[in-house]
Amino acid sequence: MARNKEREERVKQLVAAMLAEEESQGLGGRRENINDIEDAMVRIADQVAREVGIQKLAHQASHLPAEPQCPDCGHAGEHQGEQTRPIITRRGEVPLTEAKYRCPKCRRHFFPSERSLGT
Repeated sequence: MARNKEREERVKQLVAAMLAEEESQGLGGRRENINDIEDAMVRIADQVAREVGIQKLAHQASHLPAEPQCPDCGHAGEHQGEQTRPIITRRGEVPLTEAKYRCPKCRRHFFPSERSLGT
C-alpha cells in the first residue's frame, strides 16, 4: 500500500512538471474546456506509455541466451550487430534495438528477442 502511495506521488510530480513545461512553452494559459483537458490527458498518457514501452522492450531485448540458436536448424548464431525497428503498439510506434544474428550453417539472419517478445 505504501508503494502505491509513493508511486502516485511520483506520478503527480511528473504530471505537474509536464504541465508546467507546456505552460512555459505557451501551450496553456487560456481557458480550457473539457476537450482541451482531455487532449492533454491523452497526450501526456501517450508520452508516458511510449517511454514505458521503450524501456521495457530494451530490457527484454538485452536479456538473451548466452548462445542464441537458429530457429530453423538450431545451430549457434554469429552476432551481426544491432538493428533498430519500429514496434507497433496500441499506444503508437516504439523503437526496438535488438541483436541480430546469422546462422553460418543455413545462412539465415534472425533476432533472438523475437521469441521472448512474440514479435
